[in-house]
Amino acid sequence: MKKLFISFIVFFLTFNMVKDVFAEASTDQVVPEKWVVTLEVAELTVQNVETGEISTVQIPANQLLKVEKEDTEVFFVQYNETLGSVLKSKVRDATLWEINPTEKVFKVMANTNLLLNENGKLVNKGIVKSNTLFEKIGEKDQYLIIQYLNTTAYIEKNNTVPVPGGKIPVPTISIKAVKIKVGMTKRATKIVNAVNKSNIIAEIPASQRIDIKGEYDSFYVVKVGGNTGFITKTNISLKTNNYVNPSGDYSYNEMIADLQELNAWYPSFTKVEIIGKSVDGRNLYSIKLGTGKEEISLNASHHAREHMTTNVLMEMLDQYANAYEKNTKINGYDVKKLLTRTSIYFVPMVNPDGVMLVQEGANSAKNPSQVIKLNNGSKNFKAWKANIRGVDLNRQYPANWSKISGNKPKPGPDNHKGSKPLSEPEVKALYDFTNKHNFKNTVAYHSSGNIIFWHYNQKGSQFTRDKAIATKLSKQTGYSLVAPAKGGGGGYKDWYVAVKKRPGFTIEISPYVGNKPVPHSYFNSIMKKNLPIGLILAAEPSK
Repeated sequence: MKKLFISFIVFFLTFNMVKDVFAEASTDQVVPEKWVVTLEVAELTVQNVETGEISTVQIPANQLLKVEKEDTEVFFVQYNETLGSVLKSKVRDATLWEINPTEKVFKVMANTNLLLNENGKLVNKGIVKSNTLFEKIGEKDQYLIIQYLNTTAYIEKNNTVPVPGGKIPVPTISIKAVKIKVGMTKRATKIVNAVNKSNIIAEIPASQRIDIKGEYDSFYVVKVGGNTGFITKTNISLKTNNYVNPSGDYSYNEMIADLQELNAWYPSFTKVEIIGKSVDGRNLYSIKLGTGKEEISLNASHHAREHMTTNVLMEMLDQYANAYEKNTKINGYDVKKLLTRTSIYFVPMVNPDGVMLVQEGANSAKNPSQVIKLNNGSKNFKAWKANIRGVDLNRQYPANWSKISGNKPKPGPDNHKGSKPLSEPEVKALYDFTNKHNFKNTVAYHSSGNIIFWHYNQKGSQFTRDKAIATKLSKQTGYSLVAPAKGGGGGYKDWYVAVKKRPGFTIEISPYVGNKPVPHSYFNSIMKKNLPIGLILAAEPSK
């Protein structure tokens, strides 16, 4: 009985409120283009104009309603062409997207993540800038979908508002049409509006692929959410399948940039890894090429002045990767088939501090005065072989280290073996890296002599096997095989052959040039001879 009485009071108050509002138009507050949405099933109270009779109609939840009038407690709304009142407590204000669901053009209200679908997961790949107009091509869940470069992107709908009747500005400048080029961002970069280059449309990180639609002055032209955008050309790497320029002195920073670029263009069959740090704190890099379970390794630039060996390995890597992607052959070798069986690990610069010392001088070192002192006061480092603290890295491996001949007692440009094996971080990094893997063979590239060292006290079937492979390498390069001899030790190849019992080789790539870097003019002939070496070794059986 008590519940019935309360219901009667609520009905009575609502009836009188509705009656008063319809009767007294002067108390109404007109709210133009206001829309609300029902929170739950709600009642629309309707008064018959002729009879004054009050009735109610149920409105479903999530129903969009246009407000015609409002009073203190109720909104007067149209529902199915019927005007009535609904309690304000039963509705909420509609969002602009609920009011304008079919609008294509929208504005980003605050800097918002630009999300790409990677393997079914939305990943943040940059931001779209506030106050920028875009055009949607669809919606999914709480996201708007826009056309973005060569793919589609997702933007959180809550951070946007529709722009009724909005249009994306069209540039009036003359854009040079080009056949679609594929590019990739070298670094984090901005996309600016082609209509007003001071307006930033989006900011995107490095290693994003893009389709280039045209060129204008120093910019490439791209499309983002209906906008014509500009990206500075210097921030873009074009897909060329030829990313390494091995001519001249090839620096540590060039190597890093090329490794990153190669990895970005060939992510499915390359992997870059930092395997340690040099004395001066430079990262030591490895890159894996291929998907095979069997493994081989190639390294270069143990000795600073022999930095052309880095050029050779990087160009080899570049050409192998290109052939892998295009499924072509090199010197008769089916590269993709071979590297699907055997992966090649390149360590292209074992001694980056030393290489940069030779190329750029003492100022490349953290302690310039110390290296000048180690160099007997000279600022000419062209003859330098050692690492930055004067230790010869190819005399550091634990293979007959205590009996190495010709050792210089003090650190300096060359031939000082250090205080103990593996004392230098560069050597320890390559040593640990090699132990972590199960390489079936290896090459350490050096630069002067046109010879191949292959022997380190092997006997029996190991001797026969290793000499047979060395003979193949000699036939390809024209380099002479060094006859077996007692002694030696401390070198990477020596340690590998002695401990791993696998084939290991030291290849000296050029004619003897003395205590200096190999002349640049030698490179093309050296490269021609050595290009297939990695493939020859990859093709060797694992035994």
